[in-house]
Amino acid sequence: MKYDVFLSYSRKDSAKADAVCEALSGAGISFFIDKEGISAGENFPEVLASTIDESRVFLLMASRNSYQSKFTKAELLYAFNHMRSGCILPYILDDTPMPQDLEFLLGNVNWVYESKCPVSQLPDKIRHILDSPETGTIGGRKVRSKWPLRVVLGLVAVALFALTATMFSQRSSKSAALADYQNYERYICRADSLIDSAALLGSLPNTLETTCDQIAALKGALAEVQKADSIKAIHASDEHIALFSTNTESLVRCAESRLDSMHTAWSNYARESYSLYKATRSASERQNVLDCIGHALSIKPNPSLESLKQTISAK
Repeated sequence: MKYDVFLSYSRKDSAKADAVCEALSGAGISFFIDKEGISAGENFPEVLASTIDESRVFLLMASRNSYQSKFTKAELLYAFNHMRSGCILPYILDDTPMPQDLEFLLGNVNWVYESKCPVSQLPDKIRHILDSPETGTIGGRKVRSKWPLRVVLGLVAVALFALTATMFSQRSSKSAALADYQNYERYICRADSLIDSAALLGSLPNTLETTCDQIAALKGALAEVQKADSIKAIHASDEHIALFSTNTESLVRCAESRLDSMHTAWSNYARESYSLYKATRSASERQNVLDCIGHALSIKPNPSLESLKQTISAK
């Protein structure tokens, strides 16, 4: 493994993260923190994903701030889904109740509280996990120490005796809900990223390529939200509905608002270009009209633009 610790935190907790880094460094424990480990020009999400894979401990600095961070949640979901030989260690910084969706993910993971284990003692806790991985958590699941065979056999016998169809059904239901929740959050993260990408493209000079990419990103975001909402609908009437609480309406409003603005802008460009075309009868201006109409219609139908397109094409 390249790093002992991957540090996942909210930017609002930077001071606390710096203190943890200082403590780890003093203890000779290698770590990755995104503000130091990523060079200019590198693919940010790709670097984070590969670094989580290359770290032995995923240290989640859990706080009110991190619970509200979409990036922290995305990192945790990736670690939960992909870490198979590493440990997830939530370090609880304050008394803010952990959101139900995260508690659902981390229910079987050992939590460490700053109130009981201050930053100065955290390296000892992590060193213990590094030296004895069987006492840590693997792939988001608690790893128990080895017990005497008689105790194990006794527990197995009790468990088999107590197992009922109802318990099995509940376990299966929870497992299915967890899988659905992971997909639900993945779709929402994708939608959020696509909207951010569209905003970045919107800041670039308007060209045919950037306009088409911007429209595709916004439409892609709406498609991802639709996938998330379809998963939420499956659980609308069961006990797991509280997991699917992310507000997707704001994402839809944002994407649709930007698409409407683009549609209005390109519609206006088309009409202005048509006025110039009527005055000049220029072939280039005619093509410009058709391009503007094409952009507008790629966003949504518009009968008046369809009619204008037919008029121009017939000439």
